[in-house]
Amino acid sequence: MTVRGRGQSKLTPNGISFRYFLISRSIPWKDISGVEMRHHTARSNEWWDLRIVRTSGRTLVVPGAFTSRRSDPKFEVKFVIVHQYWMEYK
Repeated sequence: MTVRGRGQSKLTPNGISFRYFLISRSIPWKDISGVEMRHHTARSNEWWDLRIVRTSGRTLVVPGAFTSRRSDPKFEVKFVIVHQYWMEYK
């Protein structure tokens, strides 16, 4: 959960860079086959996060794109921005 709320993502024309505590990684847009919003539930909690789907089929959580509210305009804007970058530079 810490990675989802505290990590950072940077969008560039070349790809998306993730930064967690001491770890950073970069994924080129050509290696991404989709961007999706995922809904999760556990006991009495629910949350949504953004994930990128790589061409290999594996998914990665986009750090910093996370909400626990059913309708969160800021979260939806983050989804739109990441999706637009992916569509433009893939």
